[in-house]
Amino acid sequence: MFRKIMVWFLIVCMLISNAVVFGKTAELELIITGTGVKEEVLISEKDWVKYTMVERTFSTNNSLGFHKIIKAKGYDFFELISDNLKLDKDYTVKFTCSDGFEFTKTINELKNSYYYSDFTLESKEVVMPMIARYTTVMADFPKNIFSPPVSWTDIDIIESDLDKDFPKLLFGQTDIDDMNMSKWGKKIIKVTVGDERVKVTSESPYKHIDRDGEPYNIDAITGATFTIEGPAVEGYRAVSLRQIEEDTEGQTLKTYCEKVDGKVLENSYEGINVKYLIDNYVKAKENAGNITFKDKSRQKILTVPISEAENYTVAYGINEVPLVFLDTEDGYIKEKHNDNGCFKLIYHQDENTAKEFSNVAYIYIEEKDAKNIYEHSYAPYDDTKYTDYELIIHGDALEKEVRYNVKDIEAMEDIHVTKEYSLSNSEYFWYYNTFKGVPLWDILLKAGVSPKIDENTKVRFIAADNYNFAPMTIKQIKDNSLYGYYEKSALDKGDGTFPGEYVDPLYTEFPVLVAYGFNGYPYVTRPNDEGFNPGIGNDGGPIRIIFGKTNYNDTNGSNQVQFAKEIIIGEGESIATETQGTGEGESTQTDVGENAWNHEQGIYEDYLDMPVLRVTGSQIKEPRTFTLRQIEALKDYAIRDVYTGDGIREMEGIVLWDLINEVVELKDDVDVPSIRVFSGQNYNQILRSNEQVINGVLNSQGQIKDIILAYAADGYPLVPNEGSIGYVNNNAYGPLRLIIEESKSMWVKWTDCIVVGTGDYEAPEMKDVKTDTFFSDIENHWAKRLLLQNQFRLKLLKGFPVIFLQELKR
Repeated sequence: MFRKIMVWFLIVCMLISNAVVFGKTAELELIITGTGVKEEVLISEKDWVKYTMVERTFSTNNSLGFHKIIKAKGYDFFELISDNLKLDKDYTVKFTCSDGFEFTKTINELKNSYYYSDFTLESKEVVMPMIARYTTVMADFPKNIFSPPVSWTDIDIIESDLDKDFPKLLFGQTDIDDMNMSKWGKKIIKVTVGDERVKVTSESPYKHIDRDGEPYNIDAITGATFTIEGPAVEGYRAVSLRQIEEDTEGQTLKTYCEKVDGKVLENSYEGINVKYLIDNYVKAKENAGNITFKDKSRQKILTVPISEAENYTVAYGINEVPLVFLDTEDGYIKEKHNDNGCFKLIYHQDENTAKEFSNVAYIYIEEKDAKNIYEHSYAPYDDTKYTDYELIIHGDALEKEVRYNVKDIEAMEDIHVTKEYSLSNSEYFWYYNTFKGVPLWDILLKAGVSPKIDENTKVRFIAADNYNFAPMTIKQIKDNSLYGYYEKSALDKGDGTFPGEYVDPLYTEFPVLVAYGFNGYPYVTRPNDEGFNPGIGNDGGPIRIIFGKTNYNDTNGSNQVQFAKEIIIGEGESIATETQGTGEGESTQTDVGENAWNHEQGIYEDYLDMPVLRVTGSQIKEPRTFTLRQIEALKDYAIRDVYTGDGIREMEGIVLWDLINEVVELKDDVDVPSIRVFSGQNYNQILRSNEQVINGVLNSQGQIKDIILAYAADGYPLVPNEGSIGYVNNNAYGPLRLIIEESKSMWVKWTDCIVVGTGDYEAPEMKDVKTDTFFSDIENHWAKRLLLQNQFRLKLLKGFPVIFLQELKR
C-alpha cells in the first residue's frame, strides 16, 4: 500500500513540476503599456523571435568616471513598440525593473542621445535605445588615463556575451561625461508610456446598464445611438449606448482637464476609443480622409485626420456616474457634472486652453479624394440614364407640357442654389444636408407658369416609385419665407414630446428646391447603381424635391420627393409612359425552410406573442389580427431575397399578396383590391400598382421581387428600434416592415395595419387574436407545438383534446 501511495505521490510531483515548467514558458518577459501606446505589447520568451536583432555600439560613463565603449546585440526599443506609439505629445516613459526599481525618460530624451566613438565632440552621432540580450566591453578607460581622442579595437559578439540582466535597456549619452551607464535598466519587466492604463471591467459605476432602472438604465438613454457615417464608410452604422457599454474590449478610463463653469477641473471619463469604434463597427474605405465629429443636433464639433482617431474617446460616464442629457433630469448630480450626454467627445487638453467637452452623436468620415461636384458631369454620374432623365411639368394651369432633363437643369447656372437645410423625419431624427439645385418656383416660371397665377392653385408631385405625396399650393412653393432653418434644442429628447411651437428658426428664406446633388455628390437612382455611396445614401434621384422646415416639429425629411418625375399644375392626369417595375423577370428568392431567421430564438422570443398586425377593410371576408408567432408560422408563404431600397439588404418575410389573398382572403366579388399599409394611425402608403402587388416588382436588373412583410434582415430578427432587446446590426424598425424593391420611400417601418378597400386604421389588439381559426388541421400542422404554446399562453384553447395539453407539458 505504501509503495502505491509513493508511486502516486511521485506522479503528482512530476505533473506539478511539468506544470510549473510549462507555466514559465508562457510567462511574459516584457509588457509595453500605457496611454501613450495605441495597443499594449506583450512579449513572452517565445515572442522575441518575431523581432529583428541588431548590433549597436554605445559610449558610456559610470559613477566612478570609467569611460567605456560597449557593443550590444538585441532589439531596437522603438521597433518593439512598432506603430503603436502615439505622436500627439512627448510622453514620459517609465521603466520598471524586476527588483521594483523604476526610472523615467521622455520619448525625446530616448531619441536624442548620442554615441561618441572616440569621446570627442567631432565623433558625436545619434544612437537609438535598445533592449540588449548580449553585451561586451570593447574598451575601458579609467579616470586617471582617460584622454580623448581614444582608440580601440572592434570585437565580435559571441554566445558567452549573453547578458544576465536581459531584458536590459541601453541608451546613449547626452554629453561625453554623461553617466548613462549608471541609469541603464536591468531586467526590465514593464515599460509604461504615458499614464497607466485603467482596465474597464464589465461592471462599472460609469455605465448606465449596470444601474437598476431609473434614472440611468432606461430605454430613452440606453437606446440612444452613436452613428458612424459618411462617403468613406461602406454603409453607415448606428450603435446603441447599450452595445457600446457592453463592449469592454475598446473601453478606457482616464482623467482629463476640462473647463466647467469657468474653472479648470480634472474629470475622470469612461468610454470607448474612437479608432476601436471605426475599426470594429464599420468598414472604412482605403481613401478615408478626415473625420468630423458632430453633436446630437448634427452641428460640427471638430475635424481631424482619421489617423488621429485613437486620440479621441466617446464617453458615457464621468466621475463614477453615467451621463444624462440635461441638468434638469433626476440622474443629474451637480458636483459630478454629468449632464450634456449621453455621449461626450473626450480628448487631451492643455490646462491653460481647456474647454468644456461637447456632447457627440455622429462621426462623418470623408473621402480624401472626393471631387465635391454636385453635377452629373463626371464618371460614373455622367451616364445618360441620369443626364437624360426628364422632369415633366404640365397641368391645366400651364396649358402645355414642358420637359427638362437633368442636363438642362444643371445648365441653369443663373438660378442655381447651394444651401444647407435642417431636416428631421417621422422618428424625430435630425440631420443637416447641403443641397444644390434650382428653386422650383423659378423653374416653373421658366416653364411658362404665370407670375400672377392664383396662389391657391394645387400642385401635385408624381414620383417614379408611386410614392403618395400630399398636394401643395403655389403659395407654398413661391413663398420662401415659409421655410426656415432650425437647430435641434438641447432640451429635445427626440421622443416627440418637446414643445417645438415655441422655437423660432435661426433664419428663413429657404426655397422649395429641385435638387440634383447633395453633400458634394450627384444623385443616382438606386443603391445598386454605380456611383451610389452607402455612407451618405445618394440614391432616390437623379432629381429630388427638397423642402425646408415650416416649423420646429415639421418632419420635412420624410416629405422629400424622391425619384421626382412629374409636376402637375392645377388639374391633370399623369402622362408618364414608362412602365417601370412591371413585367416578367428572373426570380432570385429562396424558400425559408427550417433555417428561418424568425424570432423563435433566444431573447427574440419575447416578441412572439405580441399582436403585431391588423388586416381590415371592406374588401376582405373578415378582419384578422395576427401575433408575430402566427405571421412567422406561415412558412408556406415565407421567402428570403435581396432587396434594394434602404440600402441593399437580404430580407426574410411573408409575401404580402399571399397573406391578403390566401390567408385573410378577399371577398368573392373583388377583382382589383385597394391596399393601404399603415404605420400607426397617422402614416400610410397606398400601393397603387396591383400588378406589382400580385406579380412582384420588376427591378432595374431584370429581376422580379415579391412585395413582402419582412420580419428579419441580414440574418437577424427585426426589433422596434436601436434600444430594443435584440438590436444588433441595423435590424430596427420592426418587428414587421413593408419591403418594396427599389422603392426606398415605400419601405414602411413598424407596419401594423393593412386596410384593403375602404376603412380606417385599426390598431392590432390581443382581444382580436383568434388562434383557433387559422389552422384547421392543427394535429398534422408542422408548427403544431408552436401553435399550442401560443394558444395556451393566450388562454384561447377551445375544445382541444386533453392529450394536446399533455403533449405540450412534455
